[in-house]
Amino acid sequence: MSDEIRNIKSIQIFNKVADVQNVTRAAKSLNISQSSVSYHIKKLEADLGVTLFRRSPAGLELSEAGTVLAGHVSRGLGSIRTGLDLVANRAGSMQVALLPMFASRWLSTRLGGLLEARPGLQLSIKNHNNSYAHMPNPERFADLGIQWGRGNWANFDVTKLWPEKLVVVCSPAYLKAHPIHAPSDLEGCNLLHVDDTRMWEEWFTANGLDLPSSQSQMMLEDRHFQLSSTINGLGVSLFASWAVQSELESGQLVTPFAQAFPTSFAYHLIVPRNVDMSPAAQQFRDWIIDISAQTYPSQGL
Repeated sequence: MSDEIRNIKSIQIFNKVADVQNVTRAAKSLNISQSSVSYHIKKLEADLGVTLFRRSPAGLELSEAGTVLAGHVSRGLGSIRTGLDLVANRAGSMQVALLPMFASRWLSTRLGGLLEARPGLQLSIKNHNNSYAHMPNPERFADLGIQWGRGNWANFDVTKLWPEKLVVVCSPAYLKAHPIHAPSDLEGCNLLHVDDTRMWEEWFTANGLDLPSSQSQMMLEDRHFQLSSTINGLGVSLFASWAVQSELESGQLVTPFAQAFPTSFAYHLIVPRNVDMSPAAQQFRDWIIDISAQTYPSQGL
């Protein structure tokens, strides 16, 4: 079999369509016509003898064969880009997917040291709402990322940055209107959370209770919105204790329990497997693991 890869242009266009799952957006991103995009996809399907996309009410979806090819193409093009960067002396460029609260409350005050030590590092920060580990092709979004959870994400190399403890918090006005003296008193409160109720379920179980199915609750878009909603008296929240230390000290938030609670949740550094990391991404990974061990947040109250 020839080592020549045919239709490299079609493969590049397929990669973009697989990423955005829309011919119009792919054409706009590539600055070519929609008909050209459709032509290259049909040509690639004809050459391979398989269907790569299916149409659905939501748009285009990868077929089983398309999914297999997309994974190989993404890794292959990523490796090519890494090689080009190395040759062109652009190996100092990388993208990191960050959670906004982690970025603003922990990372931002420490990044200066990294940039001073690595003046050639070109760092691009991309926010996500705890979705990086669940993206179909995370390596297209960022070289690596920070994810909150239990660390059980397939297809990633996962490093827990530190063990966490959670604190129950609310505004002083909310606590006055909803007295909380024991864990069971939270059954009468509005529980605020992001993503899902797993953290609250774990907390209730650890305190010998079940989260009632009729529990009043509100799911919010991100941790910053959850924090402001808690300060504004919309309900009770669980936060990593270090993340709300300033609000507890200022009195914007109070905790009805004079303790923080262990949890199986934590911040993790996650790196997509089977993808060649650039030297810059490797440097950032080593740095954040090292600085995390040195500056493990205080868990006291």
